[in-house]
Amino acid sequence: MVVTCLVRWKNATGMRDLAYIQEHVTKSLHGKNTGSWSLGVKLYRDVVQNGNSRSNSHQMIQSSLHQQQNSRDSKLMYQVALGQQPGQVYCMVDGSVIVEAEKELEIILSRLKNLWITRHNVMIEGTSFEVGDFTLRVANILLGAAYKGLLLEISYQPCSAPNMATDLLREFVESVVPPTAQLSCEYEYDYELVGLSNNDFTTAHTGYQYMMLFRNDGLL
Repeated sequence: MVVTCLVRWKNATGMRDLAYIQEHVTKSLHGKNTGSWSLGVKLYRDVVQNGNSRSNSHQMIQSSLHQQQNSRDSKLMYQVALGQQPGQVYCMVDGSVIVEAEKELEIILSRLKNLWITRHNVMIEGTSFEVGDFTLRVANILLGAAYKGLLLEISYQPCSAPNMATDLLREFVESVVPPTAQLSCEYEYDYELVGLSNNDFTTAHTGYQYMMLFRNDGLL
């Protein structure tokens, strides 16, 4: 199994910088375009039951305050579907453990509108490259009409231990993006906090990285 890291090029300019990456990787780094890839990220919020409502103004104010408190107390669930792992999704509720499930979970959740409602649904499509021992996946991040930078997913093939290829991953990233690029990235995590192994990397680790990137960067 490979190890991966994620990078968001925050000040990228859209198609121009995506074209720069593609040309630089294929011509300067002698990489090979291996086709398209995709990613899906969803954010769900649980439905808080408020009980029976009354019509008088005092009760309406109390209900409003109660709903605001419920909004703060409600739970969020992150769900990631990786194109390189079809048929599987990875979920995490409010920083608890990562759960791997069949793709059919999406259908089940869509029918449980009284328990979970979808707050955000992001689909990303891009291009994949092979560069020596590395796999690079690149795509623009579009949230509706808002452009949020360029996404890079880097996998290093010879390593399967989390947090053991940090320097190699960092050096590869620096070889791909220009010096002026403003990057958001995290190369190391304590995976055991969410029930994942700190010894063997899996696609669930990659799913968790996406959840952290989208949450910490305010993309969801």
